[in-house]
Amino acid sequence: MRKLLLLVCLCFLCSCTTILHGKKDKVYIHAPKNTKVKFDGDEFLVREDHVTIFPTRSKDSLKFELSNDSISTKFAFRKRTSGLYFLNLMSPYYVGFLIDLTNPKRFSYKRHIQFEIDSTQNTFFSPNSKPIYFKRNDIFVYTTPLKAIDIFSQPMLTLGAEYFITNKLSVSAEYGTVFTERLGSGKSPKLKIVKNKGRAFSYELKYYNLLSISSNPRVNEYIGIESRFLRYQFNEDISFRRDAEDISYIIDETLVVRKSVNIFNIKYGLNYPIGKNYFIDLYSGFGVRLFDIKNVNRNYNPETDTLIDDRGHFDYRRRNIEGLNHNNHFNFTFGFKFGYKF
Repeated sequence: MRKLLLLVCLCFLCSCTTILHGKKDKVYIHAPKNTKVKFDGDEFLVREDHVTIFPTRSKDSLKFELSNDSISTKFAFRKRTSGLYFLNLMSPYYVGFLIDLTNPKRFSYKRHIQFEIDSTQNTFFSPNSKPIYFKRNDIFVYTTPLKAIDIFSQPMLTLGAEYFITNKLSVSAEYGTVFTERLGSGKSPKLKIVKNKGRAFSYELKYYNLLSISSNPRVNEYIGIESRFLRYQFNEDISFRRDAEDISYIIDETLVVRKSVNIFNIKYGLNYPIGKNYFIDLYSGFGVRLFDIKNVNRNYNPETDTLIDDRGHFDYRRRNIEGLNHNNHFNFTFGFKFGYKF
């Protein structure tokens, strides 16, 4: 009895689609506004961009009808085997394949299906139910607008290019240069000992359409690995208290800050087309930020002097003082790129 119970548990715990899939799949139907979708005896109205239907997983094709005014067209889309089914390769003795082979949960349908109206034929048609994929040798040129108004660091003008090695894999490189004074804390030092300058280099490797999280078939989604290298030089004012025997006094000093920052991120992004050639790339991610700060010919000694913080706001100046920071910090990134596709 125990052996039989163990065998049953082994079989069911190793069947990936049986465990991870529900009885119903989710399908987004994108169609012109006010289109009616007749499916499984119900009728759904496209109010904006799409409607969502939940067909029961089976070996049968997905069938529904679209209608808009006097135009009506029936469609049938074949089922396909879910990618989770092949995770059974990791199951002991591949027993998961045997369990899922008899279960309709192993089937799925296209997640996003796009439709348009052919006015000449008075019918609906599906021009491309998948995203408009990029092709090998495609080239983008882009800039990152938010970096030009960066109040937490140095505002930079940026220019980058992205090249597709394959239809899904791309590499990109970006260069940025400081073009104005800092906008945030420390933007107006009392003395200008050195010229305010800086530059940045960014490199990224992206793999497109591995995931499909968004509900828009025009969007190309990607997972990226990014490395950024920033080099700054600027002036920073600080105040500190120094104790000499029975005397305590305040010293104001303008520091020379030479800052190196190396950033490594894992990113998820959406590339959304605007018209035929323009695009917006929205991204977010996290990683690690590595600092190396040098203050040349500094009078302030963090071991004997007491830094006087600015209590009016979070004092970012501490990040620019050698010896007061940990070298490693968690990094979160969020922003967008605007570019042109050749």
